[in-house]
Amino acid sequence: MIKISIISMSEDTGLSIKNQLEAIFDKEFYIECLNIINCKEKNLDCDLMIFSSEEVKDICNNIINDNLNYIVSKRVIKHECIDKILNIPRGTDVLLVNDTKSSCEEVIRQLKSQGLKHINYHQYYPGIKSYESLDVAITPGESHLVPGEISNIIDIKSRHLDVSTLIEMLIKLNCMDKYRSIISSYFYRDIINVSTKYIKKSQESTRLKDLLTNLLDNQKNGIIYTNIKNKVIVLNEESLRLLEISREDVLTKDIYEVLPTLKDDIININNKKILVSKEKIQDNNIYTGNMIILNEVKHIHKIDEELRRKEKIKENQAKYTFEDMVGSCNSIVKNVKLAKKVAKTNSTILIQGETGTGKEVLAQAIHNESERKDYPFVAINFAAIPENLIESELFGYEDGAFTGARKGGKEGLFKKAHKGTIFLDEIGDASLYLQSRLLRVLQEREITPVGSTENIPIDIRVIAATNKELLQEVKLKNFREDLYYRLNVMPMYSIPLRERKTDIKLLLQYYLFKITEVKDIEEFFTKEAIEMLISYNWPGNIRELVNVVEYVSTIKENGIKIDSTYLPKYIIENCDSSNLLIEKENYKSLNESEIWVLKKIHKYEGIGRRTLSLLAKEEDIHLTEGKIRIILAKLKEEGYIEIYKGLKGTKILEKGLKIVEKG
Repeated sequence: MIKISIISMSEDTGLSIKNQLEAIFDKEFYIECLNIINCKEKNLDCDLMIFSSEEVKDICNNIINDNLNYIVSKRVIKHECIDKILNIPRGTDVLLVNDTKSSCEEVIRQLKSQGLKHINYHQYYPGIKSYESLDVAITPGESHLVPGEISNIIDIKSRHLDVSTLIEMLIKLNCMDKYRSIISSYFYRDIINVSTKYIKKSQESTRLKDLLTNLLDNQKNGIIYTNIKNKVIVLNEESLRLLEISREDVLTKDIYEVLPTLKDDIININNKKILVSKEKIQDNNIYTGNMIILNEVKHIHKIDEELRRKEKIKENQAKYTFEDMVGSCNSIVKNVKLAKKVAKTNSTILIQGETGTGKEVLAQAIHNESERKDYPFVAINFAAIPENLIESELFGYEDGAFTGARKGGKEGLFKKAHKGTIFLDEIGDASLYLQSRLLRVLQEREITPVGSTENIPIDIRVIAATNKELLQEVKLKNFREDLYYRLNVMPMYSIPLRERKTDIKLLLQYYLFKITEVKDIEEFFTKEAIEMLISYNWPGNIRELVNVVEYVSTIKENGIKIDSTYLPKYIIENCDSSNLLIEKENYKSLNESEIWVLKKIHKYEGIGRRTLSLLAKEEDIHLTEGKIRIILAKLKEEGYIEIYKGLKGTKILEKGLKIVEKG
């Protein structure tokens, strides 16, 4: 479970943040609260640390290091706690009490930004040398700090995290995708709660309408509230900016009469593309108005780009484990057992095997079984990258190392893999020059970026793979002998599919379920088709098998099993299966639909196309009159039936009888 540590000045502040996070995420995370004193006595082992303020972060600066994943929270005042402040008479002097000077200033600034400017604020915090002696104190959850002589205390409760902090937290934890809908729901629910509450009051008080406007003006989205007749009650500054209108143009008017284009999902205003969404506001299940939300499309793209960038970072993680190595034959069981033993060592591994046999799956599984599983898994394919680029990709380069080099240089893949595993795929395609550089890296465990003279030590495990017979390549002088023996510390082999025939049906079932969620292979394929697939040699191995499953899943029609005639032509031509009932000559074998039609013609002598379609419907077989017409034409052309006009209808011939009798 992800662990979050909250460090704050007081326990109340930390507990308030913890309670908010648990209310939003329903205890998905383990959260502990620390203060600035006991945090120094604890072992701060957590996935994310949240400092309640910049001041707290500065005090705890000595515990911050490069490995600490942390954020500084931004907190806002809870809207439901400020009603009492609204009732304070204009011009009243009040004491704003908080734990530090900076937090006092921040709360006062937030109260004023929300329109609560009708009173005069004076600061009080522990250690202040002098302060105003007043009758009223306002505090965000710090009542114990209020001077004893003040009896009228308005506690607006501890401030809660704003939505930008919640988003930053999820991005830091790399789980934005999983929880983005929860954040959106929480954010908009909060806005709707605010709007419902203050729209009602705004009908009675202009001051409250101004308060809501100020609240909305702090949002980055354009927001417009209307009543049930679409007349604008309130809107924020961002909506005015996006729509390029003045408040007077739309206030109290029907928004769709003023701006009819808002009925569309996306509008274009002065080359600005704006996404428009609409939410209904309900009070006790009674429809009371609408909230129109405006987002500039380019801002959405920026968020999307940030998420994509985070996803890119995730690419340096191994996703496969030994659970993904499907198979029950002895050779696979032995291979997995050996790989699990090898995974516990730190030795270099060389995986040799044909294309498509799952060499990278095996490499990732080994990484995930090793002590390096929490660190990067970085893969590079020597056959896929041009030779003039591969050196800089592997070792990185310094600023200005060559023409076109990125400003500031670039970190190489070996450095990215520090503490983890680097997978050198298709190592047999590496040039002899690059082989010499790789040999030095493996010997010294150091890299030198292009354009640099500085050696950088690295701690990595190397797994190499190739579809070539490297020892033969060594004899042909295409591969360095010293590098071969440096790589071949732990030799492993990926097994071709033709040597594990007993696993083919299991693999077909596994990938069929993965692609179509069909659990029973025999509901999808005929026995004849399964036998043909088992007898095929699979030169492309598992990769080819996955392609075939994807192909037949795409072309399959409802209610009809995949038989041999649906399989790719090259499989039929190269299948060594003399016992299969296939008419290879001209590939004129009948599929299940055609055999079903033959059987019905045999059973109901003289049956016609219309009756056949009705029978198909009763048996839940998806054959329209049009499809039956095509089938009948084929059966007639190939001599299985004869079609007569009138009452005689369709009759089965001797050739057709043989098919029916064979079943």
